[in-house]
Amino acid sequence: MTVREVAERILFGTTLEEKLAPVPTKVTDEERGVAIVTPESPGRPEELMLQRDGVRAEFPGTAGIEDDAQRGKLLHFFANHELLAMELMALVLLKFPEAPAEFRAGILRTLKEEQMHTKLYLKRMAECGVSFGDVPVNGFFWNAVAPMPSPLDYVTRLSLTFEQANLDYSRGYAKVFADSGDGETAAILDRIYRDEIGHVHYGLQWFRKWKEEGETDWRSFVSRLKVPLSAARAKGGFGFNEEGRREAGLDEEFIRELRVYVQSKGRTPNVFWFNPGAEESLVASGEEWGRAARQVERDLALLPAYLARREDVVVVPEVPPTEFLTAMLNAGIELPELVGKSELAGIASRKLHELRPWARTPDAEPVIKELGVACAPTAPGLFSKAVHAQFLSSLLDGSEGSMLCPLEVVGEEVFSVEAVRSWIKNCAFGECVLKAPFSTAGRDRRIRSVSTPLGQEEEEWIAEMLRKQKSLVLEPWLDRVVDFSVQYDAEGDGRLRRRGIVVLENSKKGQFRSATVADRFTDFLDEETRRALFEGASSRGHLIEFLDDWLEPALRELLRSHRYAGPLGVDAFLYRDEAGAVCIKPVVEINPRYTMGRVAVELARFTAPNAVTSLTVAPVGRGPEGALQITPVVSRTRFAAYLLPWPGTESG
Repeated sequence: MTVREVAERILFGTTLEEKLAPVPTKVTDEERGVAIVTPESPGRPEELMLQRDGVRAEFPGTAGIEDDAQRGKLLHFFANHELLAMELMALVLLKFPEAPAEFRAGILRTLKEEQMHTKLYLKRMAECGVSFGDVPVNGFFWNAVAPMPSPLDYVTRLSLTFEQANLDYSRGYAKVFADSGDGETAAILDRIYRDEIGHVHYGLQWFRKWKEEGETDWRSFVSRLKVPLSAARAKGGFGFNEEGRREAGLDEEFIRELRVYVQSKGRTPNVFWFNPGAEESLVASGEEWGRAARQVERDLALLPAYLARREDVVVVPEVPPTEFLTAMLNAGIELPELVGKSELAGIASRKLHELRPWARTPDAEPVIKELGVACAPTAPGLFSKAVHAQFLSSLLDGSEGSMLCPLEVVGEEVFSVEAVRSWIKNCAFGECVLKAPFSTAGRDRRIRSVSTPLGQEEEEWIAEMLRKQKSLVLEPWLDRVVDFSVQYDAEGDGRLRRRGIVVLENSKKGQFRSATVADRFTDFLDEETRRALFEGASSRGHLIEFLDDWLEPALRELLRSHRYAGPLGVDAFLYRDEAGAVCIKPVVEINPRYTMGRVAVELARFTAPNAVTSLTVAPVGRGPEGALQITPVVSRTRFAAYLLPWPGTESG
């Protein structure tokens, strides 16, 4: 027989007997024939035809693997993968008759091993009571590899992607079967694992011969993979097998970069981006608001990675160094795909679900436009502190609660310097705060004594704020006990899902310092304050009663009127009045965007159950003792974010 005849029998045969018939000891490769056109699918018996109607079997995983039927279904998936590998190897022999003889001889040797692997799986499946064809089979491998335009693409897609991933899968499943007491199946997978090392090594040798001279293995590998393939497909489950990759000949740079590489393997990703100048961008543009916001954006650009899930995309000014990403992995945090802002065009061509910026405000528009992804802007009025004060005023006017603040502490919107003077003169409290309606992180606000008349510099500042924002919000400065925020997801159907209550620490200027999450908000309070929250209330306590019965129904109406759906944080605090009684100011600000408190809530999934999880933002090198730095630092970085406790630790 000729190599071509063997390949035609395996690729186009319609019975397993044809496909698994042993390759003769002596075959010739002189009569190679002409290159074939890639068929839509390989020949198969009816029960093993590749599904093209969207029907696919659910991968069984390892649950219940002690059961023969479950074990047989898992082996069915493995057998189909081996059969597909055989068919793709037959295809490469027929599609590239001009390829070097040594390359073709290696393909034939590997094909024989794939036949043997398939037979081993079929025998073990039969012993489990499962026949080949009992489960629908998927043709993803075929669809991804078969269109290959060259032998280099073959070794890139099959040898260095799917077969490399099997270095993780085969070793991992061998242990799973061994632990379940199935030593026979474990031995099959151990044998296949050893063969896969050789297959990857073979592909790597030819990859290095054919790739562009001077380009590293890693760069060349990543650049040749096109959607739906990416380097993420070269990794399997059960942990990253560095030893097997070294044995296959992959270099240290390749192994190091692949370990931290992330890209969606199927789920359409959301795209996250950090734009902390959100509120200011509603009333200013360019350098008027850009300097401080851009510094924060550069320093803390990675924070949305902790809001995202593993298969999402996060846009950053620059992708952090591999050393930082490795440190995160070693700490138990696998980050999503990170894309430099200069590389947006690369992801714009992919199928994306939606853009999720920190806030849907004008400063997000350049990214929205470049990605071409729908992202409905948030109504500007929902960001206004004046609107928040009006909301609280109407809420207090209609609600009940012995701990609720009186109307006198609610902010008032004023529109002139004279109105500011008059309000301060009539204020019954010792201190007050002047706030611009659109500002964040303590910017554009002043805290002052009411006993001191306005000076020239203050009046100039007030006049400038009124010029920019048309009004100011004035309110008494109260004796705070604890600041906190309630984190929500506002659903499109009007539902409001409470995600958690976070204790906040801010500077007196209003700059964020830390957000801390625990199972119970009351854990942060002294005994007297805890007693006040429950005295005369139901088992829910005054605060939760107010959230359930008053705040959230009114909040749903406010959000509906502004047509808002998305993340939401409501800042509030407990304070002591002049008589020393503990009161609740339930709405200080409403943030229709992501917040540091929400990041803290999401970070809690990385820490131990029942841990008190804390996110801190501090000058570089001045984070809490023992904390994990979770944002990268370069020469121009001023601030970094820190996490306590470390993932996997008991407490912090």
